[in-house]
Amino acid sequence: MRVSYQHANVHSGNESTLLRFMTDDGTRACVLIDSGDDVDLDSLLADDEYLNAILLTHAHIDHYRTLARSVRHNAPIYTSPATTAILKRVLPEAQKDNDLGDISAAVDALEPIEDWTSILHDLEVRPVPAGHTPGAVGFVIRFRDENAADDRLTGEHHLLATGDFTTRPCAGYSGLETTYPFEIDAVLLNASTDDSYTTALNASLQTVLERAYAGSQVVVATSSLTGIHYATLVGHITAALDRELPVTLVGQAAKVYNTLELDVPGIDTQEVFEQTAKVLEQGRVTIAGPDTPRKGSTSRLLDAIADDPTGVFVQLATGDTTSVSNVRCTTRAVELRNHPPIETIDDVVHALAPTQVVIKHATGDTLNRFQRRFDHCFTWGTNDEDIHRLYEDGEWLTPEWITETTATKIQTRQWEEAQKRPFDGTVTLSSTGWDSVDLDAEGIDLETLETVFARASTNPYVTSAPDDETDADTETNGSQQYAGDEFVEAELLERLKTLKAKLDCPEEETVQARVFTDGDGEQFLKLMEQADVDAGETVEIMISGTEPS
Repeated sequence: MRVSYQHANVHSGNESTLLRFMTDDGTRACVLIDSGDDVDLDSLLADDEYLNAILLTHAHIDHYRTLARSVRHNAPIYTSPATTAILKRVLPEAQKDNDLGDISAAVDALEPIEDWTSILHDLEVRPVPAGHTPGAVGFVIRFRDENAADDRLTGEHHLLATGDFTTRPCAGYSGLETTYPFEIDAVLLNASTDDSYTTALNASLQTVLERAYAGSQVVVATSSLTGIHYATLVGHITAALDRELPVTLVGQAAKVYNTLELDVPGIDTQEVFEQTAKVLEQGRVTIAGPDTPRKGSTSRLLDAIADDPTGVFVQLATGDTTSVSNVRCTTRAVELRNHPPIETIDDVVHALAPTQVVIKHATGDTLNRFQRRFDHCFTWGTNDEDIHRLYEDGEWLTPEWITETTATKIQTRQWEEAQKRPFDGTVTLSSTGWDSVDLDAEGIDLETLETVFARASTNPYVTSAPDDETDADTETNGSQQYAGDEFVEAELLERLKTLKAKLDCPEEETVQARVFTDGDGEQFLKLMEQADVDAGETVEIMISGTEPS
């Protein structure tokens, strides 16, 4: 058996790879992993080569933009059942803003798989969970070679294509595992990293919960899959806090959520809405797309809350972004890329202890840095579209630029790493489907959230209950609201008690008002009743409220 790889779009993302396999009798198989920007199989495949399969890791457009154009030779598109369902839903919508080719050809070629699937007699593929986004998978490719020098009994070798991955689960979909019931000989390693993801995620969740519990209209603008992930986390966090909070997914996110048949506490969906009032409400989180307010549901929802100083508009973007300006509502822009920190990349490579690592989803200097990062395996950080041979005549090959002395040192270290690798032949490969949600494993700092939101502040609009009424009765009647450290209404009222004074005007009028903050120290009062005041008028106020129970 001969195995080689070729970058399919090294200068346009470098997440796509063409693998070639040739058996001893000359039978060939070409397998494309992902089909992102600028993948052109017409130029990559030779005249006598045929595409046998496409392996699609997940439904992000930078991994499927040329998918329809890559379909040929009756080759199936293997992917997870979840990604199959997602693509059938999102491809028609994505086609509206992108030239994706004949998407019907891609839809017809989709073939969900969950177990080992044969490409050739001695070549099989199986999906494995990869975290990152709902439905994402990597692929283990197994081939047999009777000439294998290190395993003459079975002649089996395994190549793992990680795709974009996290070892964290994502919305109940398992993360990439590092223990398998066989040795991983080679890894196509997607090296995208984000060291700040969990910090940004927890900070954004605290902001959203804080403002929603305080009664603001909260709109979260993001992609459909990130929206589903985020809504799932909010639903399970509020259930863990035992503090109900309504969450509405709208538009494409709602459609995909319903397609996946998910059932998360506190979440409802509105695939289509004519009036924004149907999906907006004080104390509700509304999640919509896209992550920029230029079009779609997001644009309509921002228009609806733009002049509300108590409203909140949060953008969760996978790229560089800036907050919306020229609006009265509070705006936040958060870069949220669900990739692992660099330490996790290191841990995965050390745990797998492969002979070969091919760096993917990186270009230029990043490729060069990774090529020098690992000293216990042969690292291919090539920055070209040449065909590079990984395996031949029963052996994994040494890159031609590595000297014999260096190769010997790497092989020694590789053997040492392999001895440390735990091996358990009873381990089974995990399902790629949805499982239970583990907030701690997802990176959620639930302890901090419990500390922040476990305190209840007294509702200033309800008169004090008689002493013999229980706290439970008070809460049932809606007389308590919950808030975070930066937005605790009880503390605000306590600070303002010393400022009590009678209105110095001939005609006094008493109305109720709700206190809001924009999160940056600015405070607002929203009148709950009609009052005889004009916009821009300066008035004196007297603060009163119930004493903390």
